[in-house]
Amino acid sequence: MEIKTIAIIGGGIGGLASAVLLSRKGYQVTIYDKAKAPQPVGAGFLLQPPGQNILSELGVMDEIAKHAVPILGLQSETLSGRSILNLKYDRLKGTPRNGLGVQRSTIYEALLGEASKSDLVKIVWDSNVEKCTTCDKKVSIVVNQAVHHYDLCLLSSGSNSPLAEEHFKRRIKKTYGWGCLWTTFELPKNLSPNILHQRCKNTSKMMGILPVRRAGDKYEAALYWSMKSSDIEKFEEHKFAVLKDEIMQFWPSASSSLEPLSYSDFIAANYNDIWTPKPFNNRLIAIGDISHATSPQLGQGCTMALLDAWSLAACINKNDKDLTASLESWWNSRRTQLAYVRLLSRVLTPLFQSESRMCEVFRDWIMAPVGRLPLFDNMQLKTLASEVYLTNKD
Repeated sequence: MEIKTIAIIGGGIGGLASAVLLSRKGYQVTIYDKAKAPQPVGAGFLLQPPGQNILSELGVMDEIAKHAVPILGLQSETLSGRSILNLKYDRLKGTPRNGLGVQRSTIYEALLGEASKSDLVKIVWDSNVEKCTTCDKKVSIVVNQAVHHYDLCLLSSGSNSPLAEEHFKRRIKKTYGWGCLWTTFELPKNLSPNILHQRCKNTSKMMGILPVRRAGDKYEAALYWSMKSSDIEKFEEHKFAVLKDEIMQFWPSASSSLEPLSYSDFIAANYNDIWTPKPFNNRLIAIGDISHATSPQLGQGCTMALLDAWSLAACINKNDKDLTASLESWWNSRRTQLAYVRLLSRVLTPLFQSESRMCEVFRDWIMAPVGRLPLFDNMQLKTLASEVYLTNKD
């Protein structure tokens, strides 16, 4: 059966990238988004080289690069100055490459602009998608109590969306028990604008500072303050002064940039561990965080969603005689890398977010020195750069 129409539920980065890619292959694409108007949601992040390559193919990388910040490495250390990680992209073999610190809004707006140029892409805002049903020939979705039919439907609505639960019975979703408060602030002048900075106290306290935007002769940075989920739930405005003082003492050289921040500047985020062994069911397909979410320790989320979108668009065809085989091919190209990222995230997160003395000892006295050996350093770098088990976009 010929595929002509595709619905995408969720107009975030993965959904918008999919819309652009699929419309270029001649599909009529409709994006349903629950936001009342265009609205990027989420913190700034580290975009890895494969994600940059996909955005270049989409024709939006030049615009994004005007505002993004080249990230040359990651430096993680304890409060006493002991090095935990010191990863530099220039130690990777082959073509020189680096990460990019970028505001989510920068990528979102570029992709939204590109999608809006196409006559084959329609975006429906303020759409409450209540239900999806799928069979061999069609997908039906209920939007604001109206039923619409499509040849294919992509779920790209994020880790907290309930839409996947009905259709992917073996899907795993667990909370990590940890999350963070994040905000955007002026990068302290004493910190390099080309490094992802991280500071740890034991495994229970961690703060990260990622430059994400050039603003004239200054830089904006995303700040991440690690917290237990139970503490995030109890975080209230009257407690902010105490927390702010703790953050400023934790990183004194950043205090001048932290001073202007208020309670309303911070947003809470909790982390999920999500895995879908088979993220397609007939003509319904899940991509990005709704299918596979991890803690952000490895800085992979956005790049993984873009790789999902890229490889899916490459694997399906309008006159596909065996859609299931095409989707199997797509998932075979993605499964191993995604499983690897999930495994490492599950292993590494307790080393930075837990209350385990054993994890601290292992991290500082075993992982850190072993990681400096050439073989392990190279593996860490390739993991950071999203190049381990990469099969689609180098």
